Amino acid sequence: MEETTPTPSAGSSRDVIWAPGSGSRGLLPAGMNFSTQVAISDQIESLEVAEMVATVGAATPVSAIRDAAAKHGLISSGVLPDETGTIGGLFSDPREGPADPATGRFRDHVLGIEGVRGDGSPILSGGTVVKNVTGYDLIRLMGGALGALGVITRLHLRLETAPACWKSLSFGFLDRPEDWSVLDQLRRMPFEPYLMSIKPVQQQVQLLLSGTQRAVDEMASFIRETVGDMETTEFDPEQMISFHRKLRSRQGTALRIRVGWKHWRSIVTNEAGIWRAIFPSAGYGLLEGWQPGSDLDFLVEKVASIGGSVTAEDVEACERSGIPLVHPCASDSLTRSLRSLWDRDGKIPWQGDR
Repeated sequence: MEETTPTPSAGSSRDVIWAPGSGSRGLLPAGMNFSTQVAISDQIESLEVAEMVATVGAATPVSAIRDAAAKHGLISSGVLPDETGTIGGLFSDPREGPADPATGRFRDHVLGIEGVRGDGSPILSGGTVVKNVTGYDLIRLMGGALGALGVITRLHLRLETAPACWKSLSFGFLDRPEDWSVLDQLRRMPFEPYLMSIKPVQQQVQLLLSGTQRAVDEMASFIRETVGDMETTEFDPEQMISFHRKLRSRQGTALRIRVGWKHWRSIVTNEAGIWRAIFPSAGYGLLEGWQPGSDLDFLVEKVASIGGSVTAEDVEACERSGIPLVHPCASDSLTRSLRSLWDRDGKIPWQGDR
């Protein structure tokens, strides 16, 4: 059965004012408001169950597409269960997070976009299917550009089947060589848990499994053979929202550390702060309880020396630490030159571009 609910196309105007998407957590300073004369729909324009795709206006609340997809046993790829704000805001967020520790950034799952450039000309890239795509990948270029390259008005999203079963497994972790040896074995498993979270302060490792009941039970049995004693908890899909909220840091408290798996054991015992959690599958950890100073500077230098990066989780953490929201990359020069068309007076405190 397919559900298709068409709505009128969003209008546009040639007189465009810079307009970042709303909803990205802690991304812009409080009180920074912008307006636009581009008409942006806040409706789900179509949801095709058989094709597992949806077309939504960029101002559509994330909760709306989540609830609509859930009625058909579907979820939007790359969207955390507790995510808030708008679809356009999530797509425009330049940070690696908010990101699903398992499936990664939401913008990497977007099939197509429509929008308006600074001169009023249209933007169209991708579509509702991925085939016969030629030319530049504007979706990857504009995703995370925070509106610097144009205003996104409509997005085509990939949907996937919602897991039928969720199970949490937890066991002790004391930062000993034998503990890391067990984790090495888990990292070599023939399957990837939905989430693996190492919590040094709680001295605990938590694995979250998802899938059919049979698949989850088989994965849990395989893990038990490697780990030994562990606590097991069944999750109701509705409980996932609360679960993910507990994983998030409080605004202004966290830095995101990204290093390869083999380097974690060398930095977990640092004195620069307190590790909230490390997500090996996603390649990052959240550091809280830090203070600007020599200890933090030393950690940043050490992470850089092993090919990693340190970024702030939100604007408040960025201002306190002096560490940018986004790690610089080669595309910075391009987005910097293009965004000058949108922010001629330098009103936006840009801390990075990707």
